[in-house]
Amino acid sequence: MQPIKRPNNFPFINAFLTLFIIFLIILPHFLGYYYIFLTISIFILALSACSLNLLLGYTGILSFGHAGFFAIGAYTCALILKNVYPNVLLAFLVSMSICAVIGFLFGLICIKVAEKAAVIFFAMLTLAFGQIIYTIAFKWTSVTGGDNGMTGIPSTKLNLGFYTLDLFDPVQFYYLALVLVGFSVWILYRIVNSPLGITLRAVRDNPERSRFMGQNVRIFHLTSFVISATFTGLAGAILTPFECFVSPELSHWAKSAEIVLVSILGGVNTFIGPLVGAFVMKILEDIISSYTEYWGFILGITLIIIILFMPEGIVGRIKKISIFRFLRLRI
Repeated sequence: MQPIKRPNNFPFINAFLTLFIIFLIILPHFLGYYYIFLTISIFILALSACSLNLLLGYTGILSFGHAGFFAIGAYTCALILKNVYPNVLLAFLVSMSICAVIGFLFGLICIKVAEKAAVIFFAMLTLAFGQIIYTIAFKWTSVTGGDNGMTGIPSTKLNLGFYTLDLFDPVQFYYLALVLVGFSVWILYRIVNSPLGITLRAVRDNPERSRFMGQNVRIFHLTSFVISATFTGLAGAILTPFECFVSPELSHWAKSAEIVLVSILGGVNTFIGPLVGAFVMKILEDIISSYTEYWGFILGITLIIIILFMPEGIVGRIKKISIFRFLRLRI
């Protein structure tokens, strides 16, 4: 019997991605400043959720403290720009490095405890970590500005050699955010479709069998945690020159819950699910808040309804449609 030949979907994917990239490139020329700001905020939230999904969807570990890394990236970037040297690329690299180091050190503790107890302990420890960062940001007034936040962060220019980006211009900042977020998402996509990503899924599905096969589950959990923390820190760092303001609210547990909710909304078992979830969340928030001051209540009810009827997420439900199952798109 001849094996069933499935269609080669790569031309379809490449064509779609090309059109989508062209769309994103020309998009700001058709939008007002408000919608450019909204799109940039979607980019930032999408990167945060995609970073968390490497941990939640592909490793099977839930973190309620990722807002802590988001805030660390944001505050580090602010301190570099304000007190060291006004270069956003340097600030982004330092922010990512610090988040990676803190993620490694804290991950060692959390993962060791989670292995001896239960996974829920990992979630609770990360929640405690996020609240520790929140308390430091709130109380360390001389450095963070406390409840008033950090102000006076310069909106700098970025010299690329052949062109100088004025980051005070929303359109030019849009392109910087697009490149950084797009490149980061591409790296995460390569990771989840690499041998490391396959191993992470094996560890997620059956950690005991992975141990019997000689895999060091703790190392893979830690690797996933560090990568996730690093790119979450980058998302926070991008927010700093975008808003020129950083506050302790970035590290509050509600921010962590938002990132988790966005991932679940889009679909944690898919790669583009968090990206779609970020778009849907921000658009719903913008539309509902324009009609009523009780937008938070209505948004919450709306999200509950969506999740109840689509527990696998928006993209998870779309993948069940016949044509997408036939094409076997890896989304």
